[in-house]
Amino acid sequence: MIQECPKFGEKCAQKGNPDNSKLFRLDIIIFVPEIKGLATNSTSLEPKAVDKHEKGGRKILVFGGNGFIGSEAVRRLLDKGDEVTIVNRGNWYFDSDQRIKPFVKAHFICDRDMRMRTECKEILTSGYYDAVIDFSSYNARQIKHVVEILHDRVGLYVYISTDSIYEVCDKTHSGPSVEEDAVRPKNRKKRLQLKREEGYAHDKLACEEVLEEQSKSGGFPYVTLRLPDVIGPRDNSFRFWTYQLWIRIHKDIKHPVHMPSGVSDTKFSLLHVEDAAKVIEKVLDVGPAVHNQAINVAFNEHFTLKKLLRDMADKMNIDQLEFISQDEETWYSYPTVTKGPLDISKAKLLLGWEPMTWERALYSLIFFFEGAMTDAKFLKEREVLLADVFENIIPEELYETALKKLVSMYGKDVLEGIAMDMGFDGTPEIEGEINVQDSSSAHDQKSAETETRAHSSADNEEVEEIVADVDSDKEAKQLSESSQTAEIHSDEL
Repeated sequence: MIQECPKFGEKCAQKGNPDNSKLFRLDIIIFVPEIKGLATNSTSLEPKAVDKHEKGGRKILVFGGNGFIGSEAVRRLLDKGDEVTIVNRGNWYFDSDQRIKPFVKAHFICDRDMRMRTECKEILTSGYYDAVIDFSSYNARQIKHVVEILHDRVGLYVYISTDSIYEVCDKTHSGPSVEEDAVRPKNRKKRLQLKREEGYAHDKLACEEVLEEQSKSGGFPYVTLRLPDVIGPRDNSFRFWTYQLWIRIHKDIKHPVHMPSGVSDTKFSLLHVEDAAKVIEKVLDVGPAVHNQAINVAFNEHFTLKKLLRDMADKMNIDQLEFISQDEETWYSYPTVTKGPLDISKAKLLLGWEPMTWERALYSLIFFFEGAMTDAKFLKEREVLLADVFENIIPEELYETALKKLVSMYGKDVLEGIAMDMGFDGTPEIEGEINVQDSSSAHDQKSAETETRAHSSADNEEVEEIVADVDSDKEAKQLSESSQTAEIHSDEL
């Protein structure tokens, strides 16, 4: 299921939190010394973007294009020499301001929750587009605004939808969902009930229905791509990274990974972000043969939470994954749908498309996330990751143990530049920076600043002590090993 993340603008978990009070968002990356089946000198799989001044290619308008999935797709189009214009709210995630922003033809900053004629005036006079790719429409109103403005200026409209739409449909079989299963119940009462229970899925399917109706009425052709949960580098939902770090340290902090029995064997689909970008490219290249179609895309493999976590542990060379499965006490972020995995036969038939192997995808993810744990380029994301892990995963009494393990595993760089005001005793939780302009008085502002500095100082002193302890432990271990080695050499002589 693809859902707007309140904090970062991409997919977030919405189920598995017992009190439904928090969404889990993590952005972690760790440098694992050994990943099974992957050389440590692996290079990035990303292509290099073509300079924005290079001529030629298709003229493409992208709604979104700055988030996890959108930036990967835009990067791929730029690499082919396409002329890309992006429309979004102006936020840049991870390093998309470096990978994407300098190379696009134009960037229109626009809030699509408002009327586009007033908020996105530039689009009114921006001419004809060979294709529009829409990552950011979440309700029928937004799609209708686009149809109104671009009705005679679009060659093909590619809408990025979700496997969640099957949650509000009358699926009559227990097998993988096929595109034809996307039929709402005839019973009005049942439709309204599903709308209340699955508002996100209802709205995404409504977007699909608007595109289908306008096409039948003589409008532009469309293709709807139904994606499951997408995984990959720069995933700002933080779900995969959360599990990866948790698996990595769970034995050391004596806090088993959660695997609730109620969902641990439920089948679902996943998709690698590179494949999401590739299938969009395929749709544009194939042309009219796929127009006015809805298409499922996913890995060949079907997953369960148990398989996913055990595969991750295996690739990190962690034996005997420890987990707890009491449903009332456990958190999870996969699966996010209940109607099962996707059937991708149609994508293979119409697009000649073959997804990335799960082994290759898993290697690339673990390698990226491990490296980013100490990469200065991802400091902001790492800080959010650690804040969320300590707040939502690690029990307070295990904070010090977990910090020591992190420093021991990754060195001091893992905490370099990170403000340790992330849920420790007496410190404020990270929910964003304090905005002193919103404070009720100068006294309140000063008090907040003073308290924050005091807590931050105390926490940083605590971290420095932990780092010193780790260094001391390492030194003692080295001395002990040196002494033992000397004794062995003496015996050999």
